[in-house]
Amino acid sequence: METRPGEDQVAIRIESEELRVAPGGSLTVLLLLHSLSTSDGLFELTVRGIPSNWVSVPSPVVRLAAGEQREVLMMVQPPSPPYGRAGRHRLVVRVAPQEAPQQATQTSCTLTVAALEVPGRIGILLAATEFLVAPGERLAVPLVLVNQGLEADVVRLSVAGIPTGWVYASSASTALNPGQQEEVTLTIQPPAQGSDAGPRPFQILVASQAVPGQVAAAGCTLTIAPSRRFSSELQPQRVESGAPAHLTVENQGNVEQSFHLAWQSPDDVLSFEPGSSQELRVPPGEVAMAEFRAKPRSRPLFGRERVWPFSARVQTAEGLAQDLKGEVVGKALLPSWVLPAALVALVAIVLIPILFAALDGSPEAGTPPEAPTATVPSEQPTEPPPEATEPPPEPTEPPPEPTEPPPEPTEPPPEPTEPPPEPTEPPPEPTEPPPEPTEPPPEPTEQPPEGTEPPPDPGEGGLPCIPAAVGLLFAPLLVMRVTVGGKRSVA
Repeated sequence: METRPGEDQVAIRIESEELRVAPGGSLTVLLLLHSLSTSDGLFELTVRGIPSNWVSVPSPVVRLAAGEQREVLMMVQPPSPPYGRAGRHRLVVRVAPQEAPQQATQTSCTLTVAALEVPGRIGILLAATEFLVAPGERLAVPLVLVNQGLEADVVRLSVAGIPTGWVYASSASTALNPGQQEEVTLTIQPPAQGSDAGPRPFQILVASQAVPGQVAAAGCTLTIAPSRRFSSELQPQRVESGAPAHLTVENQGNVEQSFHLAWQSPDDVLSFEPGSSQELRVPPGEVAMAEFRAKPRSRPLFGRERVWPFSARVQTAEGLAQDLKGEVVGKALLPSWVLPAALVALVAIVLIPILFAALDGSPEAGTPPEAPTATVPSEQPTEPPPEATEPPPEPTEPPPEPTEPPPEPTEPPPEPTEPPPEPTEPPPEPTEPPPEPTEPPPEPTEQPPEGTEPPPDPGEGGLPCIPAAVGLLFAPLLVMRVTVGGKRSVA
């Protein structure tokens, strides 16, 4: 405490030389004023060394009668963290008469602003000891280091109780002169995943290099806030009707979460099994899966492949939700190619009798022609030929003479070893002479095979057009196309 009275004017005194207050707290300071004047006067109070918005008094101007002593209460309120910082301040209170401001009297004290003060050669001042941080976010922890020794020193910072990979310091070592204070900032960042929610006690350690065995420790608590992040996925997004599908939920938070799963489709055209809603409880950092099946309540009789959309909703107990979209693919009860195939079969049933009638019918009448019978000579006659009764008539014209002589043999024929057998009976003589030909027959260009009948002349009424009938039968089969799943294929 320091008092400097003016010339017979006023004296001021503070009740304590050491004042302490935590950031966000309040401290009431008692000031004692004593008028040394022989007359009444007005005196003005001012405070220096700390921000003016930290200080409040009932009235900045105090009226004192001659020789009067009065107590004045001054309130000191530093702001809360992070705006309020730890540190030591030299607080100066000044009082002066209004008519003579130059005749001021002042007193001073030390004001320590800190939630925690660690005494020792190297002192530590912390604005707070309780810290809250969310996974993945950064937390700044300011602290003030004070060299309270008589010589310069270098101090080193470290942290115990939490993983070192979470902590970063603005300066690993700090040099301090005697009485000097320096603010250092620690940054704490827990990972987004793998950091469990809840409080974690830890210590900030400050080691002196000048005195290696002396270490100052400040105990603090780090609370990791609950995180309820999650992700969800449909596997697959396009599923066949009645086939199993899965809804996967990953708990990316640090607390166990309960999820409500719900499925729905427009106009409620789909049914879901085992139900339209399910519940899942997933521990932190783990993955859970719900299986379901979706199918249309009614399927069309004929038609192509159809697609029904649906949505899945994943919602936590706190109201966080994600919506997923999917599709169900289904077919009609009867494939689309059944109706054209039935039509083709009906056309075939109608055309087949016509085709057979065209193949078997007669070219001139409606009755089928008789099949020709080929005459095959028998090897041995069953009855001997009748004997000739009359001699054959003599030919009126001699046979034509050969135009060219027969070729001469190049080699003599072999001599017979045995004489030929003599005929036992003479050949039968013809009974009637053959008729004389009136006109010579046209020379045939090609002899048909024996036992067959030559084909009819197409110019004189043949069979109906067989290729046209076959085309009528097979044309629908060649041009029919069905569409399956948006792809065209020939039936």
